[in-house]
Amino acid sequence: MPTIKTSKEEVLQKSMLLIWQKGYHDTSIGDLATSLGMHKSHFYYYFKDKEDLMKEILSYMLVQFTQMLNRIVENPELDTAGKLQKLAAKIERFYDVDGFSNGCLMANTALESVGKNYAFLPVVRNFFSTFIQYLSRIYAEKLPLEEANLLAVRAVQEVEGAILLTRIFADKTYLKQALERLAV
Repeated sequence: MPTIKTSKEEVLQKSMLLIWQKGYHDTSIGDLATSLGMHKSHFYYYFKDKEDLMKEILSYMLVQFTQMLNRIVENPELDTAGKLQKLAAKIERFYDVDGFSNGCLMANTALESVGKNYAFLPVVRNFFSTFIQYLSRIYAEKLPLEEANLLAVRAVQEVEGAILLTRIFADKTYLKQALERLAV
């Protein structure tokens, strides 16, 4: 196999897509190396093991998601309804991989890791906390803070459940309906 020079960011992005498709436990470092056209040893140049790789993938994803949320929440040109509509549209695109949802990588990884003490689980928790916090900030523009917090938690629960149902039934209607309710 020819050695292909790749950046750490490229390895993260391509690894993220493969793990998103196959799952954390069903993806080996060998699978990742093959998909990138490189030797397994090249992975160990950047990451000490697969768990370290996953932590970096999820951290990278968290940063991208947080930046997207922040741009929406801090946009002075959008009112509350506009922020919620923009967020719903971004979420729909965010979870659409290759034209159809492979689910939420954070939720998929959390489910695969139940009962384990992986170093990346705090990143997963942080992802959902961040999602709830930003959504609560938007709802708090029109509602009392306590009500905004409760609504944000419910909305994230509903969106994540809808992502799961979209994947199980191969029907995007579940996610579309949940996102419509998110933006109300």
